[in-house]
Amino acid sequence: MFDSIITDNTFYEQLLRSDGNLLKSCLVLFMALLISRVAPLSRHLHPIVWFHQFALLLSKKVNHPQRSAQQQLIAGIMATTLLVIPIWFIIYFILSLAAYPWFFDFLVLYFCISDAGFKPVAKDVISALEHGQKGLAKTYLSPWLMQNTASLSEMGICKATIERLLISPSYGTVATILFYALGGTPLVLLLHLFKQLEHCWPNYVPQYRYFGAAVYWINRIAFAVPQWLWNLTLVLQGGLSNLGAMFKKSKNIQGVYGASSLYLGAKILQIELGGPQKMTIENAEYRVSITKINPSRVPTIADVRNAISLTTWAVTFWLSFTIAIPILWTALRWVQSM
Repeated sequence: MFDSIITDNTFYEQLLRSDGNLLKSCLVLFMALLISRVAPLSRHLHPIVWFHQFALLLSKKVNHPQRSAQQQLIAGIMATTLLVIPIWFIIYFILSLAAYPWFFDFLVLYFCISDAGFKPVAKDVISALEHGQKGLAKTYLSPWLMQNTASLSEMGICKATIERLLISPSYGTVATILFYALGGTPLVLLLHLFKQLEHCWPNYVPQYRYFGAAVYWINRIAFAVPQWLWNLTLVLQGGLSNLGAMFKKSKNIQGVYGASSLYLGAKILQIELGGPQKMTIENAEYRVSITKINPSRVPTIADVRNAISLTTWAVTFWLSFTIAIPILWTALRWVQSM
Protein backbone atom coordinates (compact mmCIF):
# COMPACT_ATOMS: atom_id res chain seq x y z
CA MET A 1 0.00 0.00 0.00
CA PHE A 2 2.82 2.37 0.90
CA ASP A 3 4.47 1.71 -2.46
CA SER A 4 1.16 2.42 -4.17
CA ILE A 5 0.86 5.79 -2.43
CA ILE A 6 4.42 6.69 -3.44
CA THR A 7 3.66 5.67 -7.03
CA ASP A 8 0.49 7.79 -7.07
CA ASN A 9 2.34 10.81 -5.71
CA THR A 10 5.06 10.39 -8.29
CA PHE A 11 2.47 10.13 -11.08
CA TYR A 12 0.66 13.30 -10.01
CA GLU A 13 3.95 15.18 -9.67
CA GLN A 14 4.97 14.15 -13.16
CA LEU A 15 1.50 15.01 -14.48
CA LEU A 16 1.59 18.50 -13.01
CA ARG A 17 5.16 19.00 -14.19
CA SER A 18 4.47 18.00 -17.78
CA ASP A 19 0.80 18.96 -18.24
CA GLY A 20 0.14 21.40 -15.42
CA ASN A 21 -0.46 24.37 -17.74
CA LEU A 22 -2.93 22.39 -19.87
CA LEU A 23 -4.90 21.19 -16.85
CA LYS A 24 -4.91 24.66 -15.31
CA SER A 25 -6.20 26.19 -18.55
CA CYS A 26 -8.98 23.59 -18.76
CA LEU A 27 -9.95 24.29 -15.15
CA VAL A 28 -10.02 28.07 -15.71
CA LEU A 29 -12.20 27.65 -18.80
CA PHE A 30 -14.57 25.24 -17.09
CA MET A 31 -14.99 27.47 -14.03
CA ALA A 32 -15.65 30.50 -16.25
CA LEU A 33 -18.31 28.56 -18.16
CA LEU A 34 -19.87 27.17 -14.98
CA ILE A 35 -19.95 30.40 -12.96
CA SER A 36 -21.26 32.38 -15.95
CA ARG A 37 -24.29 30.04 -15.81
CA VAL A 38 -24.66 29.87 -12.04
CA ALA A 39 -24.07 33.57 -11.38
CA PRO A 40 -24.45 35.57 -14.63
CA LEU A 41 -23.65 39.27 -14.50
CA SER A 42 -26.58 41.64 -14.89
CA ARG A 43 -26.77 43.13 -18.37
CA HIS A 44 -26.73 46.68 -17.02
CA LEU A 45 -23.47 45.99 -15.16
CA HIS A 46 -21.75 44.14 -17.99
CA PRO A 47 -18.69 45.95 -19.42
CA ILE A 48 -19.79 45.04 -22.93
CA VAL A 49 -22.73 47.46 -22.59
CA TRP A 50 -20.27 50.33 -22.18
CA PHE A 51 -18.43 49.10 -25.26
CA HIS A 52 -21.74 49.13 -27.17
CA GLN A 53 -22.39 52.72 -26.10
CA PHE A 54 -18.94 53.84 -27.26
CA ALA A 55 -19.46 52.05 -30.59
CA LEU A 56 -22.86 53.68 -31.16
CA LEU A 57 -21.57 57.13 -30.23
CA LEU A 58 -18.59 56.78 -32.54
CA SER A 59 -20.70 55.55 -35.45
CA LYS A 60 -23.03 58.49 -34.93
CA LYS A 61 -20.06 60.81 -35.45
CA VAL A 62 -18.31 59.14 -38.38
CA ASN A 63 -20.94 57.05 -40.20
CA HIS A 64 -22.50 59.06 -43.04
CA PRO A 65 -24.76 56.82 -45.20
CA GLN A 66 -25.09 59.55 -47.82
CA ARG A 67 -21.42 59.22 -48.73
CA SER A 68 -19.95 56.69 -51.15
CA ALA A 69 -19.65 53.02 -50.21
CA GLN A 70 -15.85 53.26 -50.20
CA GLN A 71 -15.86 56.22 -47.80
CA GLN A 72 -18.27 54.43 -45.47
CA LEU A 73 -16.10 51.29 -45.56
CA ILE A 74 -12.93 53.25 -44.70
CA ALA A 75 -14.73 55.06 -41.89
CA GLY A 76 -15.93 51.72 -40.51
CA ILE A 77 -12.43 50.21 -40.61
CA MET A 78 -10.94 53.23 -38.82
CA ALA A 79 -13.70 53.20 -36.20
CA THR A 80 -13.21 49.46 -35.65
CA THR A 81 -9.46 49.93 -35.20
CA LEU A 82 -9.98 52.79 -32.77
CA LEU A 83 -12.41 50.77 -30.66
CA VAL A 84 -10.81 47.32 -30.68
CA ILE A 85 -7.02 47.77 -30.69
CA PRO A 86 -6.58 49.99 -27.57
CA ILE A 87 -8.89 47.85 -25.42
CA TRP A 88 -7.30 44.62 -26.63
CA PHE A 89 -3.74 45.91 -26.12
CA ILE A 90 -4.42 47.20 -22.59
CA ILE A 91 -5.96 43.91 -21.45
CA TYR A 92 -3.24 41.89 -23.19
CA PHE A 93 -0.63 44.01 -21.38
CA ILE A 94 -2.34 43.34 -18.03
CA LEU A 95 -2.50 39.61 -18.75
CA SER A 96 1.21 39.55 -19.64
CA LEU A 97 2.35 41.29 -16.44
CA ALA A 98 -0.17 39.93 -13.92
CA ALA A 99 1.20 37.97 -10.97
CA TYR A 100 -1.80 35.64 -11.21
CA PRO A 101 -2.64 35.55 -14.95
CA TRP A 102 -5.11 32.69 -14.44
CA PHE A 103 -7.35 35.03 -12.43
CA PHE A 104 -7.47 37.64 -15.20
CA ASP A 105 -7.97 34.87 -17.76
CA PHE A 106 -10.99 33.77 -15.77
CA LEU A 107 -12.42 37.30 -15.63
CA VAL A 108 -12.01 37.93 -19.35
CA LEU A 109 -13.55 34.57 -20.24
CA TYR A 110 -16.40 35.17 -17.79
CA PHE A 111 -17.20 38.50 -19.45
CA CYS A 112 -16.87 37.06 -22.96
CA ILE A 113 -19.42 34.30 -22.32
CA SER A 114 -22.10 36.92 -22.74
CA ASP A 115 -24.85 34.52 -23.79
CA ALA A 116 -25.02 32.93 -20.33
CA GLY A 117 -27.10 35.70 -18.79
CA PHE A 118 -29.93 35.47 -21.30
CA LYS A 119 -31.50 32.21 -20.12
CA PRO A 120 -32.77 33.78 -16.84
CA VAL A 121 -34.08 36.70 -18.90
CA ALA A 122 -35.96 34.32 -21.19
CA LYS A 123 -37.57 32.71 -18.11
CA ASP A 124 -38.54 36.16 -16.80
CA VAL A 125 -40.09 36.97 -20.18
CA ILE A 126 -42.18 33.77 -19.99
CA SER A 127 -43.32 34.62 -16.46
CA ALA A 128 -44.27 38.17 -17.47
CA LEU A 129 -46.26 37.00 -20.52
CA GLU A 130 -48.09 34.37 -18.48
CA HIS A 131 -49.23 37.11 -16.09
CA GLY A 132 -50.31 39.39 -18.94
CA GLN A 133 -47.46 41.86 -18.31
CA LYS A 134 -46.36 42.38 -21.90
CA GLY A 135 -44.70 45.72 -21.09
CA LEU A 136 -42.55 44.09 -18.42
CA ALA A 137 -41.53 41.37 -20.87
CA LYS A 138 -40.39 44.06 -23.32
CA THR A 139 -38.39 45.72 -20.55
CA TYR A 140 -36.58 42.46 -19.82
CA LEU A 141 -35.85 41.89 -23.50
CA SER A 142 -34.88 45.41 -24.58
CA PRO A 143 -31.25 45.54 -23.28
CA TRP A 144 -30.39 42.39 -25.23
CA LEU A 145 -31.66 43.43 -28.65
CA MET A 146 -30.79 46.00 -31.27
CA GLN A 147 -34.36 46.13 -32.49
CA ASN A 148 -37.01 48.34 -30.94
CA THR A 149 -39.17 46.23 -28.63
CA ALA A 150 -41.81 48.90 -27.88
CA SER A 151 -44.19 47.81 -30.63
CA LEU A 152 -43.68 44.05 -30.35
CA SER A 153 -46.74 41.85 -29.98
CA GLU A 154 -46.72 38.77 -27.75
CA MET A 155 -45.82 36.70 -30.80
CA GLY A 156 -42.99 39.11 -31.63
CA ILE A 157 -41.64 38.91 -28.08
CA CYS A 158 -41.65 35.10 -28.21
CA LYS A 159 -39.97 35.14 -31.62
CA ALA A 160 -37.23 37.57 -30.53
CA THR A 161 -36.56 35.58 -27.36
CA ILE A 162 -36.25 32.30 -29.24
CA GLU A 163 -33.96 33.85 -31.86
CA ARG A 164 -31.62 35.14 -29.19
CA LEU A 165 -31.56 31.74 -27.45
CA LEU A 166 -30.68 30.01 -30.72
CA ILE A 167 -27.95 32.39 -31.87
CA SER A 168 -25.98 33.62 -28.86
CA PRO A 169 -24.32 30.37 -27.65
CA SER A 170 -22.48 30.00 -30.97
CA TYR A 171 -20.44 33.17 -30.40
CA GLY A 172 -20.56 32.97 -26.60
CA THR A 173 -20.02 29.46 -25.26
CA VAL A 174 -18.85 27.51 -28.32
CA ALA A 175 -16.61 30.23 -29.78
CA THR A 176 -15.01 30.88 -26.39
CA ILE A 177 -14.08 27.21 -25.98
CA LEU A 178 -12.71 26.92 -29.52
CA PHE A 179 -10.76 30.19 -29.59
CA TYR A 180 -9.37 29.64 -26.10
CA ALA A 181 -8.00 26.29 -27.26
CA LEU A 182 -6.47 27.86 -30.37
CA GLY A 183 -5.05 31.14 -29.07
CA GLY A 184 -5.86 31.58 -25.39
CA THR A 185 -7.60 34.51 -23.77
CA PRO A 186 -6.17 37.22 -26.12
CA LEU A 187 -7.77 35.57 -29.16
CA VAL A 188 -11.09 35.10 -27.34
CA LEU A 189 -11.16 38.78 -26.36
CA LEU A 190 -10.15 40.06 -29.82
CA LEU A 191 -12.82 38.14 -31.71
CA HIS A 192 -15.44 38.80 -29.04
CA LEU A 193 -14.93 42.55 -29.50
CA PHE A 194 -15.40 42.15 -33.25
CA LYS A 195 -18.59 40.18 -32.64
CA GLN A 196 -19.99 42.84 -30.34
CA LEU A 197 -19.38 45.49 -32.98
CA GLU A 198 -21.56 43.49 -35.35
CA HIS A 199 -24.36 43.71 -32.77
CA CYS A 200 -23.97 47.50 -32.76
CA TRP A 201 -23.61 47.83 -36.55
CA PRO A 202 -25.76 45.00 -37.98
CA ASN A 203 -25.04 44.43 -41.64
CA TYR A 204 -28.71 43.90 -42.55
CA VAL A 205 -29.50 47.50 -41.56
CA PRO A 206 -28.98 49.81 -44.58
CA GLN A 207 -27.24 52.50 -42.48
CA TYR A 208 -24.47 50.04 -41.56
CA ARG A 209 -24.28 47.94 -44.74
CA TYR A 210 -20.96 49.44 -45.84
CA PHE A 211 -19.81 50.97 -42.57
CA GLY A 212 -19.88 47.59 -40.81
CA ALA A 213 -18.93 45.47 -43.84
CA ALA A 214 -15.36 44.76 -42.67
CA VAL A 215 -16.56 43.64 -39.22
CA TYR A 216 -19.26 41.48 -40.79
CA TRP A 217 -16.85 39.61 -43.07
CA ILE A 218 -14.26 39.13 -40.33
CA ASN A 219 -16.93 37.58 -38.13
CA ARG A 220 -18.39 35.51 -40.93
CA ILE A 221 -15.00 33.87 -41.48
CA ALA A 222 -13.88 33.66 -37.84
CA PHE A 223 -17.15 32.32 -36.46
CA ALA A 224 -17.99 29.90 -39.28
CA VAL A 225 -16.63 26.86 -37.43
CA PRO A 226 -18.17 27.73 -34.01
CA GLN A 227 -21.53 28.29 -35.68
CA TRP A 228 -21.31 24.96 -37.54
CA LEU A 229 -20.38 23.15 -34.31
CA TRP A 230 -23.29 24.79 -32.50
CA ASN A 231 -25.67 23.77 -35.27
CA LEU A 232 -24.40 20.21 -35.02
CA THR A 233 -25.08 20.28 -31.28
CA LEU A 234 -28.64 21.47 -31.92
CA VAL A 235 -29.15 18.57 -34.30
CA LEU A 236 -27.86 16.11 -31.70
CA GLN A 237 -30.34 17.52 -29.18
CA GLY A 238 -33.25 18.07 -31.56
CA GLY A 239 -33.02 14.79 -33.48
CA LEU A 240 -30.86 13.50 -36.32
CA SER A 241 -33.87 13.73 -38.63
CA ASN A 242 -33.06 17.46 -38.81
CA LEU A 243 -29.52 16.86 -40.05
CA GLY A 244 -30.43 17.86 -43.60
CA ALA A 245 -31.52 21.31 -42.39
CA MET A 246 -27.88 22.08 -41.49
CA PHE A 247 -27.02 22.24 -45.17
CA LYS A 248 -29.95 24.35 -46.32
CA LYS A 249 -30.13 28.12 -46.27
CA SER A 250 -33.15 30.33 -46.01
CA LYS A 251 -33.41 32.85 -48.83
CA ASN A 252 -32.86 36.61 -48.62
CA ILE A 253 -31.48 36.80 -45.09
CA GLN A 254 -28.04 38.07 -46.04
CA GLY A 255 -26.31 39.96 -43.25
CA VAL A 256 -28.16 38.23 -40.40
CA TYR A 257 -25.64 36.45 -38.20
CA GLY A 258 -26.68 32.95 -37.20
CA ALA A 259 -29.24 32.61 -39.99
CA SER A 260 -28.39 28.91 -40.32
CA SER A 261 -29.01 28.42 -36.57
CA LEU A 262 -32.35 30.21 -36.88
CA TYR A 263 -33.35 28.05 -39.82
CA LEU A 264 -32.31 24.88 -38.02
CA GLY A 265 -34.02 25.93 -34.78
CA ALA A 266 -37.20 26.82 -36.66
CA LYS A 267 -37.23 23.36 -38.25
CA ILE A 268 -36.62 21.57 -34.94
CA LEU A 269 -39.23 23.60 -33.04
CA GLN A 270 -41.56 23.66 -36.09
CA ILE A 271 -42.22 27.37 -35.84
CA GLU A 272 -41.75 30.54 -37.85
CA LEU A 273 -38.85 32.90 -37.09
CA GLY A 274 -37.45 36.04 -38.70
CA GLY A 275 -39.59 38.75 -40.22
CA PRO A 276 -39.39 42.57 -40.35
CA GLN A 277 -37.83 44.48 -37.47
CA LYS A 278 -38.16 48.06 -36.28
CA MET A 279 -35.01 49.83 -35.11
CA THR A 280 -34.32 53.24 -33.65
CA ILE A 281 -31.11 54.73 -35.03
CA GLU A 282 -30.09 58.28 -34.08
CA ASN A 283 -33.61 59.03 -32.80
CA ALA A 284 -35.18 57.92 -36.10
CA GLU A 285 -37.22 54.74 -36.48
CA TYR A 286 -36.52 52.41 -39.39
CA ARG A 287 -38.26 49.28 -40.59
CA VAL A 288 -35.80 46.63 -41.73
CA SER A 289 -37.14 43.94 -44.04
CA ILE A 290 -36.00 40.43 -43.12
CA THR A 291 -37.53 37.40 -44.79
CA LYS A 292 -39.47 35.03 -42.56
CA ILE A 293 -37.69 31.77 -41.83
CA ASN A 294 -39.72 28.56 -42.18
CA PRO A 295 -43.08 30.34 -42.57
CA SER A 296 -45.53 28.18 -40.65
CA ARG A 297 -46.91 28.28 -37.13
CA VAL A 298 -46.09 31.44 -35.15
CA PRO A 299 -44.26 30.82 -31.84
CA THR A 300 -45.99 30.82 -28.47
CA ILE A 301 -44.88 30.82 -24.82
CA ALA A 302 -44.64 27.02 -24.95
CA ASP A 303 -42.17 27.30 -27.82
CA VAL A 304 -39.98 29.63 -25.76
CA ARG A 305 -39.85 26.91 -23.10
CA ASN A 306 -38.94 24.35 -25.74
CA ALA A 307 -36.18 26.63 -27.05
CA ILE A 308 -34.80 27.02 -23.52
CA SER A 309 -34.77 23.26 -23.09
CA LEU A 310 -33.15 22.70 -26.50
CA THR A 311 -30.37 25.22 -25.99
CA THR A 312 -29.79 24.30 -22.33
CA TRP A 313 -29.05 20.70 -23.21
CA ALA A 314 -26.86 21.82 -26.11
CA VAL A 315 -24.83 24.12 -23.85
CA THR A 316 -24.59 21.36 -21.23
CA PHE A 317 -22.94 19.20 -23.88
CA TRP A 318 -20.17 21.79 -24.28
CA LEU A 319 -19.76 22.19 -20.53
CA SER A 320 -19.37 18.42 -20.24
CA PHE A 321 -16.90 18.46 -23.12
CA THR A 322 -14.60 20.96 -21.36
CA ILE A 323 -14.41 18.89 -18.17
CA ALA A 324 -14.11 15.60 -20.08
CA ILE A 325 -10.90 16.67 -21.83
CA PRO A 326 -8.68 16.92 -18.70
CA ILE A 327 -10.25 13.77 -17.24
CA LEU A 328 -9.54 11.75 -20.39
CA TRP A 329 -6.06 13.25 -20.70
CA THR A 330 -5.24 12.30 -17.10
CA ALA A 331 -6.59 8.78 -17.67
CA LEU A 332 -4.42 8.38 -20.77
CA ARG A 333 -1.36 9.57 -18.86
CA TRP A 334 -2.17 7.07 -16.10
CA VAL A 335 -2.43 4.21 -18.57
CA GLN A 336 0.79 5.32 -20.21
CA SER A 337 2.63 5.33 -16.87
CA MET A 338 1.57 1.81 -15.97
